[in-house]
Amino acid sequence: MLAIAWILLSLKDEKPGIRQALDNPIQASIKQSAGDKNEKTINSEFYPIRNWLIDDPEVLAKSAIIVNFKIDNPKNNILYQKNINQVLPIASLTKIMTAIIALENFNQDEIIKVSKDSVEIDGDKGGLINGEELKVGDLLYIMLMESSNDAAMALAQDNSRLGYEEFINLMNNKAVELNLKNTVFYDPVGLSPKNQSTVLEIVDLTKYALNYPLISEIFKTNQKTISSLDEKFIHNLVNTNKLLGKIPQIIGGKTGFTDEADGCMMTIYKISENNYLITVVLGSTQREADTEKLINWAQDAYIWQ
Repeated sequence: MLAIAWILLSLKDEKPGIRQALDNPIQASIKQSAGDKNEKTINSEFYPIRNWLIDDPEVLAKSAIIVNFKIDNPKNNILYQKNINQVLPIASLTKIMTAIIALENFNQDEIIKVSKDSVEIDGDKGGLINGEELKVGDLLYIMLMESSNDAAMALAQDNSRLGYEEFINLMNNKAVELNLKNTVFYDPVGLSPKNQSTVLEIVDLTKYALNYPLISEIFKTNQKTISSLDEKFIHNLVNTNKLLGKIPQIIGGKTGFTDEADGCMMTIYKISENNYLITVVLGSTQREADTEKLINWAQDAYIWQ
């Protein structure tokens, strides 16, 4: 079977382009020689097939991963790895877990009144106003799209159901439940360098988060306008994921940055129906460039059915 795969690979007409439309899945152009009268096909379970003539990419991130998975078979197929078990600060990738805990404990239509303490947290994204009232679902948009620290704090400490420490405990309990052995949280924002994980565990956390349609929808939303309950305050949101819209097949992601963590980035890339890539980079001085390089490499270094 490996010999057949190598012959098919050597006769591939062209490499797939990264900017194909979402409804036009990546296709390998595979042809057999004219002398092969009995055509044989490769079982789909063997795809993607690695082209070993193409070297691994060079990325600046301390740790990086590309995982291919299918919805009906969520097992991780690691296509590329660099220090995937290295524990590193994750900055605002923390907010993926914050969103999960919020959705598992609050109704999306619940109202939260933003406190002065939440507004005064470090970071100016989101532009929340002391005393304004927002729905939980709207705070999730502000938190995940603009990586708003004040929105994350409002969800964790201004709600009427949970205390702040209880919220953090639930984040860590969920990490244990998901068997994320190297993942720990000290705040819901990501400012603490003690908020740590690995690229491999961020992949698993992301896959779990995709079970929530609202999180999936927010991940792929480029721009949105949110109003306070009384419509006095308007928030025009722009997603911090600069690759969203630039690479059409990217259907979501989350960014993060602190001085201690450097650049962090998770992206979700649709190959075809129910077939996806997740890339994660941690500790990068050029998170977007590293991520784009990994995605381009996955196109060139593998044949996709």
